[in-house]
Amino acid sequence: MESEQLTFGALESRIEKVPLAPAYRISPSRRARWGNGIGMVAALLGVIISKTFPASLTALIAAIVLVVTEIAAFAVAWTADLPALNLRPSKERREFAETLDYDLPHHLALVAWLRGFPLERLEVMSAFATHRLERFRSKLPLLTGSMEKLGFLPLAAALFLQFMGMRSPSHVDLMEILLIGGLMLAYWMNLLQVGVRLRLELYDALLKMALTDSHPSKA
Repeated sequence: MESEQLTFGALESRIEKVPLAPAYRISPSRRARWGNGIGMVAALLGVIISKTFPASLTALIAAIVLVVTEIAAFAVAWTADLPALNLRPSKERREFAETLDYDLPHHLALVAWLRGFPLERLEVMSAFATHRLERFRSKLPLLTGSMEKLGFLPLAAALFLQFMGMRSPSHVDLMEILLIGGLMLAYWMNLLQVGVRLRLELYDALLKMALTDSHPSKA
C-alpha cells in the first residue's frame, strides 16, 4: 500500500468510519429531549431567582412553580422511552453477543487494512503506541486515583449528600455552586481522558494484531 501512508490520524479516520452496532444506535425521542431541556432550564432559573430575590414572596412562588415544572419535565423525559426498554438479563446477553458478531468482521477488516502497510512502519507505530499507553496509565491516576473504575455513581452520591442537608433553595451558597460545577467539569474532563486512553488501547491492540503473522517470512 504505497499510495497511502499509515499514520495514527489515518487509523483514527478508518476507525471512525466503522458503523455502530444496531444495539448502540440509541437516540432519545423528541419527547425526552424536550423534557430534559425544559427540566434543566427550569432548574437553572430556579437557582437564579432564589439567589437574586431570596426574601421575595413572588420569587418563592416562582421557585415553587419552577420546581414543579422541573420535576414534571424530568418525569416526562425519563419515562418517554420506558416502553422500549427490556431489562431482562437474557436479552442483555443476547444483544451483547449480537454486538460482538456485528463488530468482529469490522475489527478483522481493520487488521487486514493495517497488514497492507510495511512491517517496519507497523513496528514503529506499535512500539510508540505501547510507550504512550504506559505513560498515559501512569499519569492519569495522579488526578483521579481509582475514580474512573467507580464511574458516575460516586459523583451522583456526592451531589446527593451535598444537597440532602439543604432545607430550602436559599441555603445554596454561591461558592458551593461554583465548587460543584468545578468538580463536575473536572470529572467530565477526566472522562474525556479515559476515552482517549481507551482509544489508545485500541490502537495498540490493532497494531499488535496486525504484526502477528503479518509477515511470516520474518518470523
